[in-house]
Amino acid sequence: MPELTIRDVFDQCQTGMQGHNKLHTALWKLHDSMPFDDFWKSFLHHLKYSMIVFNREPAVERTLDFVAKFVTSPPTAAPSTNKEDDALTGEQSLLQTMFNFLLENHNACDRAVRFRCCQLINKLLNNLGDDAQIDDDLYDRIYECMLERLRDRIPVVRTQAVFSLSRLQDPTDENCPVIRAYMFLVSRDPNSDVRRAVVSCIAPSIKTLPSLLERTRDVKDSVRQMAYTVLGEKVHIKALSIAQRIQLLRDGLNDRTESVKKTCHSKLLQMWLRVFEGNILELLRSLDVEHSTETCQQVLDTLFENTPVADLICNFDLLDDDKLIPEDKLTCENVMYWRALCENVYKRGVEYEEHLEQILPNCVTFCGYMNKFLEKLSSNYDDLMTRMELEFIGQELLILMKCFDISDQASRKHVEKFLHDMLVSEFVSPSLVEHIIPQLHNVKTNVDDLIGYLAETISEIRQPITTVETGLSQDEMRQIDLKIARIRVEVNQSREELEECVRNQEFERAAELKQTVAELDIERAKLLESAQPQTEEIRTEKDDPVTVHKCLIIICQMLQLLPIKTMSPTLQMLLESQIVPGIQSEVADIRNAAVRGLGLCCLLKQEIVMQHLPLLMQVSQVDTEGVRVTALEAMFDIIHCFGLDVIKGENPMSTDRPEQVENGEQDGDLPSENSVAECSTESEPDVETPSSPSEAAAKLVAILSAFLDSDSSELRTVAAEGLAKLLLSGRVVSSKLVSHLLLLWYNPVTEDDSHLRHCLGAFFPVFAFACRTNQELFEEAFIPTLNTILDAPTSSPLSEINAQNVSDLLIQLVNSKLIIANQNTQVSDNPGHDNIAVKVCNEILTNPDSFSLKLWTRILNHLDIGTDKTHLQQLKVLCEQILNVVKEKPLLKALNKFQNTIECLLDEGGAKDVTTENPSETTDNNADTSEMNTTAVADLTESEETLSKLATSFTATRAIKKSRAKSVKTPVSTCIPNLQTACKSSSAARTTRKKNVDESDIENNVFHSSQPLRRSLRTDHADNVEDARKSLEHLLLGTKQAKTGEEKSLTPKRPSKQILRDVLADLKNSSQ
Repeated sequence: MPELTIRDVFDQCQTGMQGHNKLHTALWKLHDSMPFDDFWKSFLHHLKYSMIVFNREPAVERTLDFVAKFVTSPPTAAPSTNKEDDALTGEQSLLQTMFNFLLENHNACDRAVRFRCCQLINKLLNNLGDDAQIDDDLYDRIYECMLERLRDRIPVVRTQAVFSLSRLQDPTDENCPVIRAYMFLVSRDPNSDVRRAVVSCIAPSIKTLPSLLERTRDVKDSVRQMAYTVLGEKVHIKALSIAQRIQLLRDGLNDRTESVKKTCHSKLLQMWLRVFEGNILELLRSLDVEHSTETCQQVLDTLFENTPVADLICNFDLLDDDKLIPEDKLTCENVMYWRALCENVYKRGVEYEEHLEQILPNCVTFCGYMNKFLEKLSSNYDDLMTRMELEFIGQELLILMKCFDISDQASRKHVEKFLHDMLVSEFVSPSLVEHIIPQLHNVKTNVDDLIGYLAETISEIRQPITTVETGLSQDEMRQIDLKIARIRVEVNQSREELEECVRNQEFERAAELKQTVAELDIERAKLLESAQPQTEEIRTEKDDPVTVHKCLIIICQMLQLLPIKTMSPTLQMLLESQIVPGIQSEVADIRNAAVRGLGLCCLLKQEIVMQHLPLLMQVSQVDTEGVRVTALEAMFDIIHCFGLDVIKGENPMSTDRPEQVENGEQDGDLPSENSVAECSTESEPDVETPSSPSEAAAKLVAILSAFLDSDSSELRTVAAEGLAKLLLSGRVVSSKLVSHLLLLWYNPVTEDDSHLRHCLGAFFPVFAFACRTNQELFEEAFIPTLNTILDAPTSSPLSEINAQNVSDLLIQLVNSKLIIANQNTQVSDNPGHDNIAVKVCNEILTNPDSFSLKLWTRILNHLDIGTDKTHLQQLKVLCEQILNVVKEKPLLKALNKFQNTIECLLDEGGAKDVTTENPSETTDNNADTSEMNTTAVADLTESEETLSKLATSFTATRAIKKSRAKSVKTPVSTCIPNLQTACKSSSAARTTRKKNVDESDIENNVFHSSQPLRRSLRTDHADNVEDARKSLEHLLLGTKQAKTGEEKSLTPKRPSKQILRDVLADLKNSSQ
């Protein structure tokens, strides 16, 4: 067999990993058989061919693995001791030389070389072994060079640098530069692969643990998945607080990505369970089951999902002979596990009835068990901690009752009696009432009967029957004593006379006297009985706050859970006797429950709304924060159910489209605390002054919109969520309300309102992509929203908003190609971007010297212009006019690019245009188009004043803008298409330069020059093409200056109307 050369070794190592060991031996023989300098020169020459390949080709990867293993592995055999020493020395020399070469060229100009250098350093360090030691100088050089590469502008280079430094970090050193660099990258690096690499490499410690926990909420699912893997494998459960454990499980089990859920279950949860040796009850004790019931329930459901039922029942050994948990073992964790296990088996169906009977007691026995629990609850009512624990146990036991079979009459009677005793007991708190009403509904399925039963129960709670002892007064007792004394004297006299008659044998008289004595004895007995105190049962009304609150909770639960369709006399009585007086209470909890009940009653009958809506509005303005939130929620529910027609007294069940409310069609400001919403039932711009009902509806919407500027985060959140629902359902139609919500979402003041941002983040794409009409609202809000941000004073939090980010979002939202109806079809027209293009062009011509021209020109080049020839011709004319007024060279370059795009689209449209229509019809169509545009121009709006008040409406303390990038997970609606792919401009000419590497100039051109450090860690925003459509509508609507009363010219010579008239005239002439 001929001897292999170095080239042969490098050729064969690319084919597979099987023969690498033999190739290592052969290469070491070549190393020993020739001078080191000659070997290194030839070895390096062949290695460089792999180091200039940037793509992760399998052959290249196998070559680098071979080289790394060869350099770090000793020769397999040595003929003598001296040669072994020489080989070892040669190995060390080869390793040192390899490190020197890589460290000298880590900052080469070519990205592939930098990538491969970092990759080889990582492989070399990993192949050295756990006990390997390197020279201090080499350690410092690797340390410094890889820290420098952490700032490289190529993400894959930074990733390999992260891997290379993983063995150089020192968790015991609080000032370790590697860990500091890791913590910076994991929270600020825009590339998810880099963040994922840092999460996998960083050593868990007290300092780095918060960063790892934060990555479980990363925007990228792969980073979140790696974070859960690391936390499960490297972090002990006892190193985390209870709040951190609950947060991890809540986020992981509710993640929107299935892979992250699976990782949380298989890695984190299973590792924690392994710590407790598979004991689920011990795992529950390490969590907070009382205050995190939903999360613990998810944990149990996840653990039960893949476990056989027989094994679950066999492992549950807490029940006694009656299938009940003994009193000494009745803890929160035990009873929750019992309830969850019974529910899980119950939901599996009739096939598992035998298993369910093994863990579920008899219904009658369980009712007796609950009665004992109620006695225990009453005896420990004064101890707050014990009472809270017992109430949680009671809630779990009540939920368990839905698994019982109550088809027989005896079980139903026992359950009904027990539930009634719990309701009327003064030791049962409102938290338990919420679980009693559903169980009563299972017993009494008839809604009307249950309403009457609960009304009687409420009356019994408010007016319980009490036993009272009634005694006689002293005067009455004295009269009775006198009568008794008189009777006693008469009795004695009659007896003496009776004896005398008997002696004289006057038997008739003796019989009369005997009868008289008997009557006197009876009368004396009655008097003695009347003198005794008597017991009487009476009803006394209880007005203490606990009782009133409990009754209101019962009413609210009844209205919320039962399928009630009409306002019955019983409910009307409860409304007048319980709910309305409760609103006047001094206790906030009672007022809150009463307002909630009033809102639920209003949903049943429109007349109640007309009567009590002013009361709800007043409560939402002047009460405590919690009560105001409840009142605001009730108002939104009423409008969502009946629409704004409820104010006009129209039929609420009408199937027609509800009243469209346009916030501020005539007012130039957004709805704020001083703004008034305006209603419009017609689509024409010249609407008459609204009638009184329309004004009332508009004012109602204005009042609701004013809560968006509230200082209370809860009120802002409820108002934003409610208005978003009204917009989504079509109850309210307002572009300025949309703009207000956009600014609220981006405002730094709401940065900590996670629920608010989650709701709005899910609302915008769903609302915009539902239909074309909704996108028109975003078109109308496009220019005013951006102008509000650009014109915001420095004292306003709105000045911190990045206008480019807002424009990118709006460009996506108005893309007509992303509408749900168009996602599965090929659509060439994009009217949304066409309108935006005209609007932006009009804005540029209106203020050619504005500081925001860079933003407007950027928007133009991010639009996906449609193929409508009429709009393209208009845009071409507007581009020519803009080029005449704009003088800055960077802006002219961007405008020329946009003009070239328009011309390319016109040329493509002209080449494909085959006219087959009647010329007269074409002329009529053009005339109609011109007439439409002229009509649109006549209705100019005050776009420059739009949103002017909102810039200063957020008067709260200016929030500190955090600079972390991609540190918190932003909710994304499931119906959003791939915006980054769909929004790429098809018109912009994008070319990529291919670099051809000459093999003969590798050493001279690739490895000699240094690459400057990466300037920024931020990536460029993806090209979004949504902004163009809004500009077209802006031009068609035009702008007026309401403050000065004078029109600003689109050019220095002619006003905007005149320009548009000229454009339309040119179009008309060209069509003719």
